[in-house]
Amino acid sequence: MDPTELFPWLLGGGTVLTVLFTIFIILCTTLPIFAIFGGIGWYIYKQSQKAKAVQAAAQAWLATQGTILKSRVEVSGGDHTSVSAYVLYEYQVGAQMYQGDRVRPADAIMRIGTSRSAYETVDRYPVGDQVTVYYNPANPAESALER
Repeated sequence: MDPTELFPWLLGGGTVLTVLFTIFIILCTTLPIFAIFGGIGWYIYKQSQKAKAVQAAAQAWLATQGTILKSRVEVSGGDHTSVSAYVLYEYQVGAQMYQGDRVRPADAIMRIGTSRSAYETVDRYPVGDQVTVYYNPANPAESALER
């Protein structure tokens, strides 16, 4: 349907106004879509920047020995299944005992992986194994198994 038929009082039937009105309608319908996808992209970008910063800071973390308490693959979801590794370990810093479940320092911010990588992670950390645990000297409760 020609927009001039819908809004003859606004456009006055002119071709230039019809083109401008059409452009306006296209912008009103596409800009929100670009804004949504742009916002999602910006969020993912910012999270990846945070993850990189945590990963870089973890290079200065101290090491201690720990023990794997639990190691399993967790599957969740209904129509869309999520598969992830869950590795729980304990370690001691000074006289204090701690527990952690991060394999990589940035796992608390952004964890991306495949079901295959989840199974490989669990295979690398069997229950009872003695492992090196890296911890933040400023906050020993913050730890990871890999830098």
